[in-house]
Amino acid sequence: MEKRLEKIALEKEESRKIVKEITSFGVSESQKIDIMYFLSLTLEDNNNMKEISKYLLNFKSSINKEEKTENNIKKIIT
Repeated sequence: MEKRLEKIALEKEESRKIVKEITSFGVSESQKIDIMYFLSLTLEDNNNMKEISKYLLNFKSSINKEEKTENNIKKIIT
């Protein structure tokens, strides 16, 4: 049991280090939400993935706008 708790503690410490590394890049609030959303899409538990990504979609800035490219082709950006 103690080894299991130690492993969990080490994983949490590693997670905090990853977050610190990401935030050291000076990411904006919008980018933080995007990162959380994209990470949620990688979850193996399908129910967790759906629930978390759906929740985060409420906070994502929408850039689904039609834009003209250099070739005058309309493009959807997600």
